[in-house]
Formats: sequence, structure tokens, C-alpha cells
Amino acid sequence: MPSSKRTLLAWTAVVTSLVLTLAGCGSDTGAVAGSQPRDGGTLIIGQYQEVTQFDPNRQYSWETWRIDRNIYETLVDEDLSAPTGVPKIVPRLATSWTVSPDATTYTFQLRQGVKFSDGTPFDAEAVRFNVRRFTDPSFEYYDKVSAATMSLVYGDLASFEVVDDHTVRYTFKHPFLDFLRQIPNSGNAASGIFSPEALKKYGQDGLADHPVGTGPFVFTERVRGDHTTLERNPDYWGQRPHLDKVIFKPIGDDQSRVAALQTGTVDIISRVPPDSVSTLESGGFSVPENKGVPQIIYYSFNFDNQYLRDQRVRQAIIQAVDRKQLAANIYKGYAEAATSIVNQGNEAYDASAVDYPFDPQAAKKLLADAGYQPGQVKFTILSDTTGQPTAEYLQQSLTAVGIDASVQSFEWITYGTRTANLQPQDGLYLGEWGYVAPSWVKIAHNNSVVKHGGDAYSATSAATVQAIDAAAYNPDPARSAELWQAAAQSWAKDATIFPLLSFNRYYAVAPRVGGFVWPQQNHYDLSRVWVAD
Repeated sequence: MPSSKRTLLAWTAVVTSLVLTLAGCGSDTGAVAGSQPRDGGTLIIGQYQEVTQFDPNRQYSWETWRIDRNIYETLVDEDLSAPTGVPKIVPRLATSWTVSPDATTYTFQLRQGVKFSDGTPFDAEAVRFNVRRFTDPSFEYYDKVSAATMSLVYGDLASFEVVDDHTVRYTFKHPFLDFLRQIPNSGNAASGIFSPEALKKYGQDGLADHPVGTGPFVFTERVRGDHTTLERNPDYWGQRPHLDKVIFKPIGDDQSRVAALQTGTVDIISRVPPDSVSTLESGGFSVPENKGVPQIIYYSFNFDNQYLRDQRVRQAIIQAVDRKQLAANIYKGYAEAATSIVNQGNEAYDASAVDYPFDPQAAKKLLADAGYQPGQVKFTILSDTTGQPTAEYLQQSLTAVGIDASVQSFEWITYGTRTANLQPQDGLYLGEWGYVAPSWVKIAHNNSVVKHGGDAYSATSAATVQAIDAAAYNPDPARSAELWQAAAQSWAKDATIFPLLSFNRYYAVAPRVGGFVWPQQNHYDLSRVWVAD
């Protein structure tokens, strides 16, 4: 549809549902379209970054998983139909499951009669093929890249067993209370099930260009830098999606992304620029508010950097930055200051937890106590282009306490490569992550510390590492939150990571869109979304 016609239809919908639109500040925009659910049509989503690859074991970034989860399904899923509350675990490719009393063994009954979109059957052997790809070095189709990524969730897996054609069993070396939550929740280690025949046909690198799953939509094409197109799966085993087609367009420039929404070129955008929230709302677009999303903007320290091995320097960095002012000024109040890695929306969230308060004088004293004169501590802050204003705010704050920090920003794909190969002069690098599951603390530790100088850190922070392990291997759900909070507090005392803020506005939605819900999660469900024409 031409953009001009789409814009006219959008504004017509605004007029017919003005009251609902102007009240559209909640997380559920299902009524904003001013129509009942209908089938057909195309939804276009403007994403704030280029996606990585459509391989569930190799992909990383939430924007990629927001596409992938429509193609690939997981054994269990989360009910994303409600805008508030921790999403409930629900059946997907498994219809039921049992968990051993010590939380080490998980047995799943698989859904029967399901086929991948290439026509091949989904069964226990298909699941085994998927698991062996990233756990069994003797397997013909073992993939080192997938093994490294999936170790975030499966690094403690002791065995996998096919019980019968439609029953599988995972056994872990230690209790793993969060396994069910991690299966659909891992934007960087997604447990989406792919067609074994697709991997055999296209190869380890080719699966990403020919993704085949069991989901409600099927992949049709990707033009890098321009768009990815999915179409409704005509043979989907579950409830038929309303939409005929979904197109995802990477639009990295903030103002271009907003303009695309305003002109009707796209229907939804992610990572709404703070300066545009009020303009979009006054223009009839919904910019839902959600203060329970398990997503956090933070900076990791490079523990291989000569300065950042010193806890006093890391603490000085944290105390140099006024996170409340960052949220109020740079993000116009559409973000909340974060003072713990256990983010809002996490099952173990503690609003009272504070690592170190803003205190620039204390920061200067810490640097002096560490033996540094103003300007001696020098390093680079790495960021993607979207996060550059935040990086520059940090730079100014650090300069004020005598730290010489420079900023380098990159587009997302290049940024991922750059941070995977940190240089000695690199000090801080940006992250946007976070989970509902409390074991996010261990994932963050492994990803941000162990990979980058973790040996030196562990030697001086043995008590923190032990606290994390105690929480991770605890089999008692009643003690879980308490243990994870203790681990996070110990981690914070060591100035292990630098949490900054969490967004409370993230998406903007055109009036022609119905059924879109921003749940308490980092992704969304498009199966019940429709467009009004």
C-alpha cells in the first residue's frame, strides 16, 4: 500500500477512536485500532538496529529474537498476552513436563503431529539433533559457534535422553530452577528448534539464510540493511495468525525511524527516542508505558584493562555518574535509573538495592587512594550508535572526576565484533540485556566478567563467585530470590558491572494496529496482532 494511503487510513482511525488513542499510554494497544480483530494485511516494524542471523543457536540481540521467535518455537513458551506481571510458562512444542524434586531433571512430553515448515516431522529425534549440535563434540553436525553461545544455558547439562518418540529428558549436573524460564527467555541463547534436514541441506552457515522452524510464520527473504519478510505459515499446527505478512525494517537513525512511523511507512517502531514520545502521542500514536520490563542498559568493565582491575577505579566510575539525571535529562524521564544488575521485572528484583550512590567527591578520593593523578586513568568507552548519547554523558561525568575517557561508537553488527575482541585500551562497553529469571546474575557474570579478565577478578572476589554458585545451584524455590539478591549485592559491592537505567517507554504503535501488547518481557507476540485497513 502506498505510504500516503496508509497514512490517510491511519489518521481516519485516529478520528474514529480519538479517545482511545489519546488514552493509549498503557501496555496493551489492542483497542487503539478502533476495530475488531481481522485477518489479512501486512504489518511493518521499524527496528532500531540491523539484526544478526536467523540461526537460533548463533543469533544474538533482542531485535533478532523478536523475528526468530516467529519462525522457531521452543518446548515451553511465555504467555505474552498480558501487559503486566511476570509471564506464565505455557506449553508450546511440549504439551507437559515434570521436574525432579532436586530440580536437576526435566522430562518433556512433546506435541504430536507437528511438522517443520519444510514438511519434515518434529519429534524427539529432532530435539536430540538440536541439542547435540551445541553439546556433543563427537556429533557430525556439532558447531563450536553454537556451543559457545548456548553454554549460557546448557553449560551445566550432564545428559540428554530420548525416552521415546515423543518424550525427551534433560539432566543437569546441578539444580537448575530457572531452566523452564530460560528456554523461551534467552535472547542470546535461544532454544528455538530448527529442522535437522534444513541444517543438513544448507550447512552450519547456511541455516541462517534458510531458517526452517515450526512457528506461525515462515521466512521468505532477507535483504540485508533493508528488510526481512515473514509470511503466515499455512500449515501451522496452532491458532492461525491474523496477519498475512510481517516485514521488519532496520532503521538505525532515530529521527528516520520516527519519520517512517509518522508517514505510515512502518506501523511499529522500537527504541523510541525520548524527544519524540510527546510528539508521537499528540499525533495519535500509542507509546505504551511499562515499568516492569526485564531490560537494563548497563556497561561492562574490561577486566583486562590495567586500570579497571582495581576495584577502587571501578567504584569511582560508578560514583562519578548521576544516573537519575541521566534518566531525567537524556531520556526525558522515560527511563528509570538502575542501581542493581537485578533489573526491574526480574523475579528477584529489589527496588532498595543500590550499588554505590552518586558522589563525585568520593570518586576523586578513590582515584587518589589508588595512586592516580587527574588524567592518568585513561580508556575508551565502546557503544553502538544508538547508545552514543549515553556514552557521551558518561564521558563528561568521568572527565569531571579526572578520568580521561574517549568514546567510540559503531553500528550494531560491527559493535558485536568489536566487543568480542576487546583491546587493552578499552575500558567500558555497552550492553542492553536482562531477564525475568533471577539466574540472569550468573549469565551476566559469565558474559561480562569471565570472558574478559575473569581469572583476575575471581582471584580477588571468591566470596562473590561462591554466592553466585550458591544461588544458581539452589533447588528450593522458596529460597531462590533471597539467594540471588545476596549474590547480586556481593557482586555490586565488588563494583563488578555498571547498571545505568531501564526504559519505561520503548515502542510506538500506529492507530491501524490492534492487539499489540508490550508484556513484561524483552520481546512480544505477533500471532494475535492485526491491522485495520
